[in-house]
Amino acid sequence: MTKSRPRLILLPGDSPIDPHLLESLRSVFKIAIAKDHAHANQLAKKDPKALVLSSSSQLRSIIGSADAEDAHASTQDLGDGMGVVSQDGELKWTNSRLKQFSQQVRHKFSELCCESIELFNEARNFDDQDAESNNSHRFSFQADSRHYELVVSPASSSLAKPEQVDSVIGVLWDVTASRRILDKLDAVDAGGSDLLRFEPEMITKLNAAERLKILEQKIALQIKELLGFDSFQIRLIDRETNRLELVMFEGIAPERIGEAIYPELQGNGITGHVAASGQSYICTDVKVDPLYREGLDDAASSLTVPLRLHDKVIGVFNIESDRTDRFDENDRRFATLFGRYVAMAMNILDLLVAERYTTNEQMSRTVLGELADPIAEINDQALAMRKTGASIDTLNSGLDHIIDATGRILRKVESCTSGPRTILGAEHELQWGEPDPQMKGKRILVADDDKTIRTSVEALLTHKGCSVIVCEDGTQTLERLKEADDAKTGFDLVISDIKMPGHSGYEVFVLSKELSPDTPVILMTGFGYDPHHSIVRASQQGLQSFLFKPFKATQLIEEVKKALVDA
Repeated sequence: MTKSRPRLILLPGDSPIDPHLLESLRSVFKIAIAKDHAHANQLAKKDPKALVLSSSSQLRSIIGSADAEDAHASTQDLGDGMGVVSQDGELKWTNSRLKQFSQQVRHKFSELCCESIELFNEARNFDDQDAESNNSHRFSFQADSRHYELVVSPASSSLAKPEQVDSVIGVLWDVTASRRILDKLDAVDAGGSDLLRFEPEMITKLNAAERLKILEQKIALQIKELLGFDSFQIRLIDRETNRLELVMFEGIAPERIGEAIYPELQGNGITGHVAASGQSYICTDVKVDPLYREGLDDAASSLTVPLRLHDKVIGVFNIESDRTDRFDENDRRFATLFGRYVAMAMNILDLLVAERYTTNEQMSRTVLGELADPIAEINDQALAMRKTGASIDTLNSGLDHIIDATGRILRKVESCTSGPRTILGAEHELQWGEPDPQMKGKRILVADDDKTIRTSVEALLTHKGCSVIVCEDGTQTLERLKEADDAKTGFDLVISDIKMPGHSGYEVFVLSKELSPDTPVILMTGFGYDPHHSIVRASQQGLQSFLFKPFKATQLIEEVKKALVDA
């Protein structure tokens, strides 16, 4: 049952209580037998919700008379409806609550009570010792688009056959609300499970940003359709900086540049408090809650739950509404369950990226190790031939080519093993590429804390005719953007790595768009690794392009030209 049994206080009076009737009532009520009226009043004061019947004769009148209107008024409060049904299906007595139900509900009530009489008698005929089946039967049914539960217990025995039951007491509960909660929990569970379903095509054919985009679409759809929420944020704790980084959002603007939220109990809003405490939090009115920090423009209330993975808090799931007191305990329960699936799904994506990064690095090192010896042998052999045939010009020229080729092979393999710390084909493009009229004179800001990438991009774009300004961290990049804006000498294009000291590439993107909405931005990241999922966030706000290191020089030039032309 979804509700606890009510307490029934019996005051026997002069006549003893029918033991069979008392046993039947015990399956429906918590029975307390009072010694006298004073004792009954004392028991009633301890439990104000208790029901009181003043004599066993009144109990008998309920069962034996269809006209028992003088039954104690407290019987009107039993369950959501109570009635006595005879063997022929007649409702011999009902309380006022049962009378308020529809004909369909009362018909089902009588039908199940008759079925119970048959089951009770069948069990007694076979001397069934199962106490549960002898004392009560429980049923669930639907009627009028609502859900009900019914408990039926024996009420009286046949005078001709005392061992046979000829009437029963039924107590009815409307459990629609609780049933709907269970159905919704099942739906949330099914929807959350769908987040963990990664098709082979998603893993093998899509890059990290594209995978995250699909996952984000799934999460947003489930939050709207299953939970009924329109404005939400998901933040994950960055293990290096301990910041709560915004991963995905809808309806709530991201934090301002330089604004940071940390998992701390005070000073970091409800989000930081929940991440630090690991406890969910319902804010009924943002105007009076001291923990609340500005989120949704017209927010009135919020619900924030921790994202847990193996009992460790890895982030938060925050929902906001423009209505006060919008969220209740059921919303908290649904959001907490769904949040666990979100945490697992995000973790799977991070594992896929980490696996790709590790696999590429290991494979590159293996290739370099396998080629090192034969390349060295070729190079040594060529050097030896060069010394012995120094007088033959043709031989010398051929040997020079061999030495040069082996050197280029070695440099290319080393470039591949450098992973995201290199630009593939940069040497060839610098040697054989020509300036591009479409790129000539364009002012481009390049930001990357990796010196190799920074200088390689600068060299390639300068070679094509661009005017390049380089920055080595996020703080310096934001300063250059502000200086250029103040001097009215903005940039034609901004290229930034995502993960840099000081400020992230996402913050570079946001400031660039604030200062000059029409200036295109290209973000870069290594092996598709985007720890704060900045690419997806920036794509929602107009990001033109992104590059996954290691990328080819030709790919960089193609994306730069495309961004400049489309701007």
